[in-house]
Amino acid sequence: MELLLWMWLYDPRWFFNFKISVRFYKYIWFIPLTIHLLIVILGSSELIKEPLLENEISSLQIWLCCRIFFSFLISLIIFIFMIKISRIHKKESLFFENAKKVFPHLNDVNNDYEYWIKRNSLISTPGIFLLILGLISLFWSYLIIEMIYVENKFIEEGLLKQMLLFNCLFIFIGNIPLFLVLLVLITVKIISFLSAFMCPTFLIWNSKMMNKV
Repeated sequence: MELLLWMWLYDPRWFFNFKISVRFYKYIWFIPLTIHLLIVILGSSELIKEPLLENEISSLQIWLCCRIFFSFLISLIIFIFMIKISRIHKKESLFFENAKKVFPHLNDVNNDYEYWIKRNSLISTPGIFLLILGLISLFWSYLIIEMIYVENKFIEEGLLKQMLLFNCLFIFIGNIPLFLVLLVLITVKIISFLSAFMCPTFLIWNSKMMNKV
């Protein structure tokens, strides 16, 4: 989910051009933070309860340990990232308040500094780390789903398998808007490419319609 939030807040078109305020932007990160902390707590408790197989750690337990580590790391980065947002918000707000004393007409353009709060925090060091970890988490989830459904591994595993699979499916479902937007973009590009050769008039009409949207 952190990958969707990063892409959406960097460019609202990744979530169908739905925009949010800075206050909502600061606190929306509690959602992925809470989810990952629950994964760390529940996953760790399940590893403690699950007996070792012939005094050796099973492959599924190793995968769950990796998931717990990733969730803990992402939780830590989100926490640092939220602190970074607060610092940038305070800095930009102070700068904007000083500017309004010189130019009173800036009272009605709060969105100007809100844009920079989002952009400067997202391209900061914790913001870039969060993007990279989100991509790794999505790819990791794909590997787990492929091993369970395609390669038929972990067939006889119980609760550990269900917990790991639920987490991976949640990550994929949480990133569905990204997949939909990518699908739309690819479709539009293919239609535009074909229209350029087969029907230039339709390409011009389609370009005008997309600009209006």
